Amino acid sequence: MNKVFLYAAKDSDAYRLVEKYLIQLSFNGQLIILPPGSQFTSPLCLQLRSNDFIILFAEKEEDIVHLINLRDEFECFRIILIMNSANELKNNKFALLSPRLISYFDSNIDEVSKYLKSVFRK
Repeated sequence: MNKVFLYAAKDSDAYRLVEKYLIQLSFNGQLIILPPGSQFTSPLCLQLRSNDFIILFAEKEEDIVHLINLRDEFECFRIILIMNSANELKNNKFALLSPRLISYFDSNIDEVSKYLKSVFRK
């Protein structure tokens, strides 16, 4: 089965909204939610396999820095980056994560759904 993992630098109300959105998506895969801020030490991380998809959520620029510092943990995965808002960004540091898709919760979050459905076609 295709697995998609969700990770965030920290737990927040915005993260919970993203999580709720992703849980209700219908695609040919399984969503596995990693504990926010766990720095990939959760037992759920044992399910991660090279080339899996991982959705990273960053609410603020400091979350991007946290994710960049952890990028060795997930550099062999296909990254989808969801940020809370384009207005939160002061630079393009997020490019260091090499995401395949960048989406903003406040404007184009539906792009994530379209992307996952196209990747995991039956």
